Amino acid sequence: MSRPVVPPLVLSSTFSFDSAGDMAAAVQSKDRMLYTRWSNPTVEALEADVAEREGAEGCLATSSGVSAIHIAMLAALADGAGPLAVQNEVYGGTHELLTTLRWPVDVIRFGLNEAVDVARSLPAGAVIFCELPTNPLVRVLDLQGLRRAAPGATILVDATFASPSLVQPMALGADAVVHSATKYLGGHHDVVGGVLSANGDLLQRAWHLRKVLGPTLDPSAAYRLWRGLRTLDLRVTQQSRSAALLASRLAEHPSVVAVHHPSRPDHPDHARAAAMFRDGLCGGVLSFEVADAAAAAAVIDRVQRFEIAASLGGVTSLITWPAGVTHVQLNPAERAEAGISDGLLRLAVGVEDAEGLWADLAGALG
Repeated sequence: MSRPVVPPLVLSSTFSFDSAGDMAAAVQSKDRMLYTRWSNPTVEALEADVAEREGAEGCLATSSGVSAIHIAMLAALADGAGPLAVQNEVYGGTHELLTTLRWPVDVIRFGLNEAVDVARSLPAGAVIFCELPTNPLVRVLDLQGLRRAAPGATILVDATFASPSLVQPMALGADAVVHSATKYLGGHHDVVGGVLSANGDLLQRAWHLRKVLGPTLDPSAAYRLWRGLRTLDLRVTQQSRSAALLASRLAEHPSVVAVHHPSRPDHPDHARAAAMFRDGLCGGVLSFEVADAAAAAAVIDRVQRFEIAASLGGVTSLITWPAGVTHVQLNPAERAEAGISDGLLRLAVGVEDAEGLWADLAGALG
């Protein structure tokens, strides 16, 4: 018996049944196809692939990374759990989510360097949300230390910057892991989506919330994400190596004040990243600092090979200014607390020739 190498793209929004009893049974089970807001064969093919990579019982695909974060937080906060403790050094969209919505519990913010101490002080039932690595300084949290410090907490990890190719947070103590699938999982700048991987009751609550709130991933988007996963390891390996080369070259340039990438021996989390990530690879995102905002704008305006754009993880190299783009929701004091200077630039390295990318940066820096 043969089978397709590529999962079929099932665009149907609804599914038919042979009898009233069959349809009634489907309503009672999330494992039966009924309506694409509940489940869909193409979406499930993507979810099964991601769950296997994460070492999770299951995965839920959503319409964006932020929707995956939102559902993960709501699912973890069920049944009187709380407070919600969130790392300061997170994506600007996560900051906006926290400050825009009215949360049913206290929201505590903490810095990466104090994460383990804060976790030790939290009550049982607390929910901790963190990034691994962080955006945009590429810091690497002591996730295992966090787990030991808060054995009764639910730990949620946004591992978008690493991707499942480099690290599996659930093997290190996380209860759930989310990704903006728009980034490395899709990898080609042509799809928006999110994924949430978890086990047991947390997974079931998250499935119910996705069904009720409705951030369903379109089957066409799910197919493109599934296809992107076929080359994930190849892309991430190339991007990580190129990012490490650029970080090394930038550190030697007289116009550069500081470089942030865990491959650098002077990065505060270099040893932890080397032990945690696959083959010591540290991802394709790095950031570096020039004198001030004017100098940062000058570099951005001079580059030729880097596209001036938000996002990351795709085959095309991108450059952006965190203080004015990804973290513009933060006021100057909050950006300073998160270590985001006005002269900070973030590079999302693609799969182009690394020497060509360096020549472009060197020319832009002058």
